[in-house]
Amino acid sequence: MRFDKFLPMALVTYLQGKERAAFYRYALVAALLAVVCIIGLLALGESP
Repeated sequence: MRFDKFLPMALVTYLQGKERAAFYRYALVAALLAVVCIIGLLALGESP
């Protein structure tokens, strides 16, 4: 998969480096936090 068509070069080299697993772990944590926030807003009766 070619990332350089839609991502800056610095991000491409970062994704292809040794920190790839750490990046995906942080992305997963951020996604989980977003889901928790949305569920919290829905529980309070607000719409996101």
